[in-house]
Order: sequence, then structure tokens, then C-alpha cells
Amino acid sequence: MQELFAKYLNNECSPEEVKELLSYFIVFGNEKTLRNLIVENLADQDLEDEDIAWNPALDKTFAVIKSRMNVEKGKVVPLFRRSWVRIAAAVIFLLGGFAVFSLIKKTNPNQDIVKINSSKPKQNAGSNKAVLSLANGSNIILETVENGTVTKQGGTEIIKLAHGQLVYKLLNEKPAEVLFNSIKTPRGGQYEVILSDGSKVWLNAASSLRFPAGFNGNERKVELSGEAYFEVAKNASMPFKVEIAGKGEVEVLGTHFNINAYSDEITANTTLIEGSVKVMGFSSHKSHIINPGEQAQIHGNGQITIKKEADARQAMVWKDGTFNFNNADLRTVLRQLSRWYDVDIQFKGAVPERKFNGEIQRDLDLSQVLKLLEKNEVFCRLEGKTLVVLQ
Repeated sequence: MQELFAKYLNNECSPEEVKELLSYFIVFGNEKTLRNLIVENLADQDLEDEDIAWNPALDKTFAVIKSRMNVEKGKVVPLFRRSWVRIAAAVIFLLGGFAVFSLIKKTNPNQDIVKINSSKPKQNAGSNKAVLSLANGSNIILETVENGTVTKQGGTEIIKLAHGQLVYKLLNEKPAEVLFNSIKTPRGGQYEVILSDGSKVWLNAASSLRFPAGFNGNERKVELSGEAYFEVAKNASMPFKVEIAGKGEVEVLGTHFNINAYSDEITANTTLIEGSVKVMGFSSHKSHIINPGEQAQIHGNGQITIKKEADARQAMVWKDGTFNFNNADLRTVLRQLSRWYDVDIQFKGAVPERKFNGEIQRDLDLSQVLKLLEKNEVFCRLEGKTLVVLQ
């Protein structure tokens, strides 16, 4: 991004490079980095207005960018005032079937408009979607129901909130009977559920959680397949237990942790962020207590290994909209992309030997992610819902 920005200031960018640079401006979370980049590159420029207040000008720049995201088709208006025209790196419009990029030249405030046909189908990123299965066997597609009370189950009210949350609210102190519900996300879906005890669970794509509508008895037990991040409400008299896809069990009192137990992963990993948990493997009948910053890995034979210095950020940032890779091989990267973008992976020939480090926003279009792979000499072709990795 820094290299492209420097080329842009010198009017050396091709239209494709400008398109790539501008794509950074519409990615959530980039504003702080872009602000620093603009200031660093332009602070020593020979500007006409020496007394420009950088922060207000940048506030205005980004406000214009965001406000023009929904500009009415055909109404392109002058965007910049002389006092801050050279601070603005780029502005993107969305006009019907075209992306219109405004190229602001360093030596000329007049605009050159480049239209790029965006009629090519896009593979969009995942979103908040899941299916709720009730104890009576009925299924509810959550993204299609209105916000508010969805239904009631055994003395528990189920409420859908506006931002992809499902809340279980006890109407009585303790339910008379235990009714099990399950919530399942498809590939390309995620969802947050707040259980009746106040515990929060974020489900990643292609995952499911089975749980009682209201907890009763001397423990709180749920069953997980796939990946989920837990923030467990404290209740010393009722331990919280997570059964991991028939491989093992995690027992906690009150803590924050992530479990990755996809069937196509070699191990089922529990990464502890806060508190203390006990991890047990069903096959080996052995258990280990782990501390914050550690990861327990349950292998196929039930044996457990402990990773003392786990990457806690890597384990949890997916719920905040980010892929995080730490020396990950290509297969690992593609498995995550497959779940989030709802595509199958097919290799043509040998799997390229590549290692990946860093973060990618999960709201990027798949085509943008594929461009990042191309920079690492991994070339792919999308055929329907199959991503073909070329020789």
C-alpha cells in the first residue's frame, strides 16, 4: 500500500494499480493506517496552504469517501476544496453497475474519471446467517425472520437482535424441563448466541452448537462441531462443559477461550484467553489444565499436547472480522477461505509450498483475496463454486 501510494503521488500508477490502491480505502479498519500513510507522505510536500490542519482535513476526506459510497446514480459532484485537495488520496463511488474511481493528480485538482466495468460476478464474503433448530424439530432460518421475539421454548424466550445475535432469556428462575436447541452456520455464515445463563458464544462458518434452551441440574453442557469463541458466565455451582465433536471435553467455571474442532483439521485446539480450563480427550481419558496463552491440542488418538506459547490473537480475531495467519501453509489458508467464501478447493498438480503471515479482513471480496495470493505466486481460477489452484 505504501509503495502504491508513493507511485500515485508521482503520477506513476497504472489504472490497475490505482484500482488496487483505492480498494484499501473501502476496507473496514484501514482508516488509521491510511491516515498515517497520507500524513507521512504529504507532510513534507510543497503545499499551497502551509497552515492546513491535518486531522480536520483528513476527517473531511474520509467523511466524503463514506458519504459517496451510496451516491445516486449519475450525480457526480465536485468533491474537493483547494485547501485540502492534495491531502485526499482517493475517493470511490458506487454508481449502478460501475465502480467510478476519482484520480486526484498532485499537480492538478481537476479530476480524471476512470470507469471500470464491474459486471463480472463476485464471490462475496460471509455474513450473519444460521439455522436454529428447536426441540420440536422445526427449523428457523434466522436471516429471514424479523428482529424481536422469535419463539419460546420451555420457559425461555428466544429473541433476535439487530446485529446477528440470538438471545435466550429465562422467563422462570429454572426451566421445568430441559429442551435442546441447536444453531448451525453454513459455509459463509457466522452467528452469535447468548445462552440463558448469560454466556456468549460466537460461531464461525460451517459450525454448530447444541445446547439447552434453559440450563438445569448441576452442570451447563453444550456440544460443539466446528469453531466457536466462548465467554462463559461465572457460576461455581454449575460448571460449564463443552463436548468437542466426540473427541474430548473442555470444563470451565468462567473464562474466555476459543475451540477449533473442524473435522478436516488434524487436531481439535482449545486456546485459552482468560481464566482456566481442563481439557480431556475421550480416547485417552487423560486431562490437562491449561493457563491463559496456552493451547491444548487433542489428536485423533485422544492424546493431548500443550502448546505453551500459543497465538491467542490468531485464535480469536476471526470473530472480529479478520483472518490471521502465522506461518500457515497454503492448505491451512485455503481451508479457511473455503468455509468463509463457500467454495470447494481443487488442486491442479502439486500443492505450492508457501507460508503465510499477517492478517486479511474477512469482508474483502474473494477476488481481492485471490490477488493477494497471486502476489505469492499462487494462481487460482474460480469455476462456479470451485476454486481451482493452478499448477
